[in-house]
Order: sequence, then structure tokens, then C-alpha cells
Amino acid sequence: MMNWLIRILLVVIAIVVAVLTITALPTLDDKHMAGTRLMIHMMAGGSLVAAMPVFAILFLSRAISPQRSAILQRWGFWLMILAATLAIGSVLMCMLPLLSTEQMHRWMVIHGYAGFATGAALLVLGLGCLQWRRISATRSSTPG
Repeated sequence: MMNWLIRILLVVIAIVVAVLTITALPTLDDKHMAGTRLMIHMMAGGSLVAAMPVFAILFLSRAISPQRSAILQRWGFWLMILAATLAIGSVLMCMLPLLSTEQMHRWMVIHGYAGFATGAALLVLGLGCLQWRRISATRSSTPG
């Protein structure tokens, strides 16, 4: 049951990160995000904020055990948690009445880099999951 929940969460997170990445692509060309694209980005971001902690807690036992995961899975998981936390935290910093406008712009640049890093880390995690699946299939079919 837990494996299915982790798989479903991973698929949901992959879809959400894909939507976030697609909606953020125009910012690579120094364009301002506004309108419908910004609203979609914010809704998907809320979904990531809700799904990421649940996934982190459920996947943690695999991420700390070399017997239950491949090295790419562990690296992808920890990189994704780090990058997503930085992306979420950078937006949170901008919501607090602590920063000047210039500092907020810096934090939004950090948010962009952290967001794209989350996508790359998710790709590493996905490749690790495929690698682990292949390793597990080989182990279960090997006699002895």
C-alpha cells in the first residue's frame, strides 16, 4: 500500500513540477510572469507545497537505507528536497515584511534557480527509481 502511495505522489509531483517549469520558461528570456501563467504557476506551487512534505516523510525510510534504494534515488531525493525547500522558502521570504524591493528581486532569482534545480533533481530521482526497479527485478529472478 505504501509503495502505491509513494508512486502516486511521485507522479503527482512530477506533473506539478512539469507545470511549474513550463509556466516559468518565459522568465529565462527575462520576461515578466503575469496573468494566467502566474495564476497557474501559483496554483501548481500550492500543490507542490502540500505534496512535498508528505512525499518526503513517506520516502525517507528509502532515502536513508542503501538496501532499499539505488544511489541515484537517494541523491535525487535529497537534491529534490533541498532544491524544493529553497524554492518554497525563497517565496516565503518575499511574503514576509522584512525585505526591501531589491532584496525581494534577489530572492526571486534564487527562487527561479531553485525551481529549475528541483526539476533536474526530480529527473535524477526518476532515473534512480527506474534503476532500482531494474535491480529489484534482477534480484527477484536470480536463483539462489
